[in-house]
Amino acid sequence: MARLPAWIDPLDEPLAVAAAGLLLVAVVRLGWLALGPGLLLGLGAALLLAALGRSLRRRPSQGQRLHDRRVEAGIDAALLRASELAAQAETLRLQAIERFTATVQLEGLGRVQLCCERLAALPQRLESRRPLLQSGGGVLLSTDDLSLRLRSEQQALTRDADGPLRQERRRLVDQLSRNLSAAHQGMDEREARLLALATRLEAIDGGCNSFSARSIASGTPRKRAARP
Repeated sequence: MARLPAWIDPLDEPLAVAAAGLLLVAVVRLGWLALGPGLLLGLGAALLLAALGRSLRRRPSQGQRLHDRRVEAGIDAALLRASELAAQAETLRLQAIERFTATVQLEGLGRVQLCCERLAALPQRLESRRPLLQSGGGVLLSTDDLSLRLRSEQQALTRDADGPLRQERRRLVDQLSRNLSAAHQGMDEREARLLALATRLEAIDGGCNSFSARSIASGTPRKRAARP
């Protein structure tokens, strides 16, 4: 069943009320119409101006539209970077298969292949989360909440010096620190989320490059020292 449109209250629009009042005064004073039709005309004008004012308020400003376009460009750049990392991961997988041939290296080869498979699926995962990346515009980060959570996680990290979740907790502390810095800069949730994504992608790129360099170095035969 179709829903009826919501009733627009002209009293919610001060400008509309003022404009309709001026129009009504003009109608009565100048004697263009009788009082009854004049009231109807004034009420109609108030409703029209109220609808127009509400429509204008809902329409994003030019600055907001520019900001939305920059966010979309940031998401597209992240997707492109993820595609590049997926291609890089495939190259690393082939390098690992070629170089990790010893029996003792099979476990390491399996871990490398698993990581490369996850990186290959990264572009699709990011595309599926595009609505999440687009959300949060205009919602400012709370510096107080982030500060409290950061202190709590830092204390837990100190207590969990040798625990199995130390690496994940360290990553969370780093992310909270970046979010707190973004909050002090006035970023909203959407901007902070994109910043975190870009930072994470660059960290993955650094890890891939480091692994590739080690793999090439391990496969390069050492030169024998020249005999005196």
